[in-house]
Amino acid sequence: MKEKGTEKRRYLRLNTVFPVEFQVVNSRKEPQSDLLQGFTRNVGKGGMCIETRCEKNKEAVKLKPGETKLKLLINIPSNAVVTDSYATVKWVKKISEYILDTYIFGIQYDEIESDNQKMIEQHVLWLHRRPKVIFLFFFVFLVFVVLLTYFGVRIR
Repeated sequence: MKEKGTEKRRYLRLNTVFPVEFQVVNSRKEPQSDLLQGFTRNVGKGGMCIETRCEKNKEAVKLKPGETKLKLLINIPSNAVVTDSYATVKWVKKISEYILDTYIFGIQYDEIESDNQKMIEQHVLWLHRRPKVIFLFFFVFLVFVVLLTYFGVRIR
């Protein structure tokens, strides 16, 4: 029987998708690659998982776990301002497909302004709570309709 790997995450991550642009930078934060596009798979307080695609057998960029530094431009849908941060790639997985190769990689934030991090956390929490809020709204509405019907109140 296989042993399950130990969970290394320190913070809860929630599945959410929004666009991210990234580029490899050196230790002086100078760009070392073109700006590439991807989407988040999950997001947490300490980092995120990003998915990007490129043509089959054409590596978009070399990502080395523990070494590659990225500049991230995070496009949170609920905010008009693009959030930027710097991060380190922690792991990489390549999935070959028929026409495209998909790269999935986890990053850990190195630098992110606390306001930007709070904005990301609030957006993720809202996405997590939204189904509950919608359910609560319809439940209260249903109770209201049932009470109106029970007491025989007629709307004129």
